[in-house]
Amino acid sequence: MAETIETFVNKLQADGVRAGQDAANKIRAEAEQQAKRLIAEAGVQAQKLIADAEAERDKVRARAETELRLAARDTIIRLQGSLSRVLRHILVDAVRGSLTDASFVADLLRDIVTQYVRADIEGRSVITIKVSDAMREQLTQWAIDTMHKDREASGMVVDLHGGLAADGFEYKVIDGTVEVTLASVVEVLSGIVGPELRQMVARVATDGH
Repeated sequence: MAETIETFVNKLQADGVRAGQDAANKIRAEAEQQAKRLIAEAGVQAQKLIADAEAERDKVRARAETELRLAARDTIIRLQGSLSRVLRHILVDAVRGSLTDASFVADLLRDIVTQYVRADIEGRSVITIKVSDAMREQLTQWAIDTMHKDREASGMVVDLHGGLAADGFEYKVIDGTVEVTLASVVEVLSGIVGPELRQMVARVATDGH
């Protein structure tokens, strides 16, 4: 009887130990699985955070690049505007200097009259020239001395008038009037030089990048 009880107790102990080990093994396995899941989830979350951070970095970089391009474009536009104004100022001074020079205007008018004489436009023999009052005073003697001789040789009559408000002159043959004034000459020259200036600025800006 004593052996049976001892055997039974040993059996219970052995069963308890096995049960404890089985429970411990189960708990360990579950803990390992849980740890693996947590590590995997943490890895996924870390990848998501990294991806989000990279996406945000790319957006910030793209936004910064766009802002820099716009700032560069605005700077170039302002520079072009400033250069155009400077150029126009230079042209105005240069053209005014020429169109207020009586000898320059006289030579130019002589060339114009000569061209019309050669063209013999519809047989008309009168060219009307309008200048400022100050310029007319300077050109009066020249018109008498020079154009009188040319008229005798060519049959062309030059009718010189004052009253033009701008620097330069206007001339009329037949029914058309041609304006050679400060504003018209500067406008033409600005249109010729302006595009070249803009291309130069754009080229310099491109090379700088």
